[in-house]
Amino acid sequence: MPEKETSGSQRPAAAKSARRRKLDIWNKIAVAILTCFLVGCISVFFILVNVINDPDGMRFSQEGLSTLSNSRMFDTDGNLIYEFGNEIREDVTYDQIPQSVVDAFLSIEDSRFYDHHGFDLPRFLAAALSNLRSGTLGQGGSTLTMQMIDNAFTKIQEDKIKAEEGSVSKLESIKLKIQEIYLALIAEQSISKEDIFDYYVNRIWFGSSYNTRGIQKAAEYYFNKDVSQLNLGEAAFLAGAVNSPASYNPINNKYAAAEDATDYLQSATNRRNVTLKLMLDHGYITEEEYELAKNSRLEFALLETDMSTNDPNMPFIQQAIEEVQTLAGQDPFVIPMDIYTSLNQGAQKQCDDILRGRVDSVQYPNDAFDVGFSIIDNATGEILCVGPGRRYIQGQTDRDNSLDRKQPGSSMKPLLAYAPTFDLLGWSTVHTVNDKADDYFTTGQNLQNSDRRYQGLMSLQDALGVSKNTTAAAAMNDLIAATGLEYWQDYCRKLGYDQDVWEQFVAQYAIGGSNMWASPIQQASAYTIFANHGNRVNAHRVRRIVRRADKEEIAGNTTTEELISDQAAFMMSSLLEKVVTGGYQNFNEILKSSYTVYGKSGTSDWGVYGQQYGIPNGAIRDEWSVGYTNRYTIATWSGYTEEFQQQGYYINDQQLYMATAFHISHYMLDYMEQFGGYSPIARPDGVSDYKSGYIKTEFVDKGDETAPTYNTYQPSESEIRSACQASGGTYDEEAGICITKQEDDSAATACTGSGGTWDGTACSCPDGYELNGTACEAIDQSDPSAECGAQGGTWNGTYCEFPTQPEVPDSGGDDSVTGSENGETGGLIPPTGLIVPRFFGLFNLFNWL
Repeated sequence: MPEKETSGSQRPAAAKSARRRKLDIWNKIAVAILTCFLVGCISVFFILVNVINDPDGMRFSQEGLSTLSNSRMFDTDGNLIYEFGNEIREDVTYDQIPQSVVDAFLSIEDSRFYDHHGFDLPRFLAAALSNLRSGTLGQGGSTLTMQMIDNAFTKIQEDKIKAEEGSVSKLESIKLKIQEIYLALIAEQSISKEDIFDYYVNRIWFGSSYNTRGIQKAAEYYFNKDVSQLNLGEAAFLAGAVNSPASYNPINNKYAAAEDATDYLQSATNRRNVTLKLMLDHGYITEEEYELAKNSRLEFALLETDMSTNDPNMPFIQQAIEEVQTLAGQDPFVIPMDIYTSLNQGAQKQCDDILRGRVDSVQYPNDAFDVGFSIIDNATGEILCVGPGRRYIQGQTDRDNSLDRKQPGSSMKPLLAYAPTFDLLGWSTVHTVNDKADDYFTTGQNLQNSDRRYQGLMSLQDALGVSKNTTAAAAMNDLIAATGLEYWQDYCRKLGYDQDVWEQFVAQYAIGGSNMWASPIQQASAYTIFANHGNRVNAHRVRRIVRRADKEEIAGNTTTEELISDQAAFMMSSLLEKVVTGGYQNFNEILKSSYTVYGKSGTSDWGVYGQQYGIPNGAIRDEWSVGYTNRYTIATWSGYTEEFQQQGYYINDQQLYMATAFHISHYMLDYMEQFGGYSPIARPDGVSDYKSGYIKTEFVDKGDETAPTYNTYQPSESEIRSACQASGGTYDEEAGICITKQEDDSAATACTGSGGTWDGTACSCPDGYELNGTACEAIDQSDPSAECGAQGGTWNGTYCEFPTQPEVPDSGGDDSVTGSENGETGGLIPPTGLIVPRFFGLFNLFNWL
């Protein structure tokens, strides 16, 4: 019996021991699980802390939410003309947004927006389960707050990673999502729900074009209305579209490729209706409102606004952007800026109309013929408008003729050869110059005028009026002798010409020859000195720049250079007014109007270089018109650009007589009168009357020894004819001279001044010259092979070949046209409706009088 008791007592003890061992195992498992859980939590915690505090990760800042990403440009009156940058937005406030827009977004994007604190865990878990089932990260479960963070910070970080590593890995995507959640929680503690909604709808893309972002731009793009005017159906459409803007853009039906069978309008309508149904389910709208909005036709609401540009302001805008990059040293496409410019939109529209052939007074001889021009405010140096060329506005080239350099020809004479003489040499405006044959530029041959005539002594006014090359060359040589060459290099720099031009200054620049190149903007800027007291303010389009982020302001470049005295500027203008109104029968007369206008023209020719393109010797290459009033200056170039020159295009007589450049200058100066009253340039102190002209007061006592003692009144043609007949002479209509038996000192002067020998009764001309009236003129015996070789080319028996383009001959051009000298037949009939000058050689009679 005792043994049985012992055995019975051992069995319960063994059972208890077994149960204890089982409990110990479960306890160990539980402890292990708990330990793993705790370790996992701690690890996750440290991982999260690590991810959140990643030094290269995202950081929340309210400034980052409101960063402005587009630059804006304004015209002279402060009107917005252009927006550009990575994102173009027009932000609106919560108060401007209709309640229907708010309700639509909350219904389809974040129905618990006002209940969560930036992170909606139930929604996030549901999205996570969906991602596990699909094996993708397509569902994000993002709240509006998280989407705001995504637009403001996450996308920037993704771009940074792509730039460094090429792509964003799944691990990087998870890290970014963790950081996004954390920043959303921070944002909810930092700003109001209304501000979060503002930041969200102002940055998202709705499918609108040209980098536009935000609900205001979307309302303009789809419905051509302000966001405050959106109705229920339009609000539902915009809210639904943000899920996949490209797929839900109904306007894509208009531009879809033929092989694209997608009905974008139907997709957009279906998506809008889904949004409306959710608004009904959440109690934001009634059944009646739902049915009414659902059954409306979306296509009837669409009023697409084209955000592409056929903008006449675009040439000016492109130039202004380049100027901003130089001024600020930053790219306005990257750094948001407000750019305030001098653009006159009305004037720019007129420029565009001229280039598109919409102005009746401006005619073009053919489709290839081109122009370039610009208008500048004399006092401020501000560029008001530009004409970049006919092919530029047609989108056929990006060449801007208002910036491209051409040879300015005789338009250089007032700037270099004549205006400085009033300060440096003490000349008066009635100074006498000598039009005679000479090798002024030491080229081995005498410089010729375009009419191949030398007329001896003549007034400065007449020499300028008929654009004599010889007198300009002589004056330039005198000026260089008085000052040295470096003075003129600096003078050309101050005039605004490029460094490669002014560094190579030579005397030929006075007639627009050698390496003298200028753009219409540069030439207009140079001429402003005559109406701005002898000073030139740097030509510029940008008045000031304001960086939008920190409001730092950068001023435009208004550097001012003093070139000639106020007195010299006035005296030169008095002569240039006579170029227009003095009866010289040239194209400058086209500029005449009811107001006082001043002007000068210029041409350059091909020399022998054009022969390789089949262009005749001496054919005209460029034609210029420069005109100004007391307020504005315009410089207009006309001719052919390089691609057409190489096809053999040049300006023949008929095209020259169309005077396209002069009609443009006249039209634009007329238009600009409305922006500032025109008046004659005022005579400054320090100018004294001198004989029949002016001289600087400081030179009165010394006087101008060459000034004539006779009255330089210029008679009309009828007066000249009457005077000739009264003296017993016969007036030669063709030559424009009076044939009389009386041979006086004027005949001797004309003879000797042109290189001839006067024997008391007749003139004998040297070899190579022949008698024309009482003056000698050069006989055209040019050897094309010798002329070709002199210019660095090789004569192939037909034309001159050049390895590279040589310098254009120093013809300087002349504004008088005496006939056909470029292979065209005579008897040209100018186009009707145009002012067509005639050309007379009146100066032999002037000297006789």
